[in-house]
Amino acid sequence: MTALQLPMLRRNHMLGGAAVLLAGLAIWPWLVPPTPATRPLAAAQPSAPARLLAPLPPLASFVAIVERPLFAPSRRPPPGAAAIGPSIESRYRLLGIVGSGPKKKAFIAEGAHRAEIAEGDTLDGWTVKEIAQDRVLLSSPAGDASLKLKPAAAEPAKPQ
Repeated sequence: MTALQLPMLRRNHMLGGAAVLLAGLAIWPWLVPPTPATRPLAAAQPSAPARLLAPLPPLASFVAIVERPLFAPSRRPPPGAAAIGPSIESRYRLLGIVGSGPKKKAFIAEGAHRAEIAEGDTLDGWTVKEIAQDRVLLSSPAGDASLKLKPAAAEPAKPQ
């Protein structure tokens, strides 16, 4: 070997070693996964209870929006416009009335949900005005309504 080839060979070896070293550093995380640092367990801190959403206001509180629509030039509803949502009579069904002296209670149903109301109670923005023998009279800013007690359906005749 000549004196000129020796420094060139050393430089090639050093470059090759540096390349191997860099390749090893590049694949090191895949060969040996890092161990997570262990921390002492913290004492369980009580968490704040979940905030509950406020109940929605009754539908009757939006009567002014129906009576004075924002985008109508006259601020009056178009003739023959229907009220928002189902009426109270079509939404609730009167199941029965129980009375003992001046205290009267009515049992109503909305689908599978059953409830008990008395005079002065509120039901979706409607106030129970009076519980009569066969009906419940309700009032709201939109007007008055009544839930009537309907007779029970006749049982089908049994074959003999």
